Amino acid sequence: MMIQLLDRETLRYFGRACLLLFLLGYGGVSEKAYGDSSQDDLVDLTGGVIPLLTYDPGGGFSDGGELFSGGRLSSRGDVRYLVRVKNQTGDPIEADSLILVVDKIQEMAQLRNVTTSLDIRGTDGNTEDGKPYFRIPVHGQAELPPYGESESFLIEIKNPDLLRLYPPVLRVWGIRKTASHAFQGALQNLIQDGAVTPEEAKKAMDESQ
Repeated sequence: MMIQLLDRETLRYFGRACLLLFLLGYGGVSEKAYGDSSQDDLVDLTGGVIPLLTYDPGGGFSDGGELFSGGRLSSRGDVRYLVRVKNQTGDPIEADSLILVVDKIQEMAQLRNVTTSLDIRGTDGNTEDGKPYFRIPVHGQAELPPYGESESFLIEIKNPDLLRLYPPVLRVWGIRKTASHAFQGALQNLIQDGAVTPEEAKKAMDESQ
């Protein structure tokens, strides 16, 4: 009994020591807490997670229209792009949360946003404001690691009016696993191990905000 009591007291002491270390290391982190993968939890990661867009070299363009030099403008009936994203945030991104949103596609003559006039194939859905999005594949991993790249995937645009188009403006949304997420996960483990009480964990979370 004494040994068990000693082990429990040692565990609680160790847990509180860990809690103090986490508060010293992660205190002040105020980024949005890591949650599930619903769109309400996603944040705009564009600028930190960079979309890399190229014309599909094997894409079969339909007859008619023209492709301008440098690949910047196209009036083809079908336009295909290969796109991948690179994580330059320094933090892992939850793989299941990553989506690529087609923010807009402009035509050349009047710089009109003609996204709704085009048929964008293979999308996984639309955002609340009606913009098409694709889920970003990451080689079956649970996370897109810091400075890692996703798999390439295809964006195919049907352009029946043969408009001259700029390449699409793309944005990346997802959930970034910051220090606050690591802090929350560690607290959950300490609670499960009996090292700290839920009240102590809640107080620690409040002090870290």
